[in-house]
Amino acid sequence: MDRINALFNNLITWGANIALTVAAFFLMWGAFIYMSAGGSPRQMETGKSAMVHALIGLVIVLAAKSIATVVRNAIGGP
Repeated sequence: MDRINALFNNLITWGANIALTVAAFFLMWGAFIYMSAGGSPRQMETGKSAMVHALIGLVIVLAAKSIATVVRNAIGGP
């Protein structure tokens, strides 16, 4: 059972780290698009949209990690 808990914990950690890296990349990409828009409303909206979606993804990842921790503790994990 300890090996399964360790595997579950490692998968959650790796998945969260990868998702956080992707969210940070898209946040920076959206900021770059927004800053280099040159006053174009369409480009500014594209950049803002990318940043908002990256933040929403970040919130989803953090919520999923929290839910996984609650489930692990409920079934008797470490």
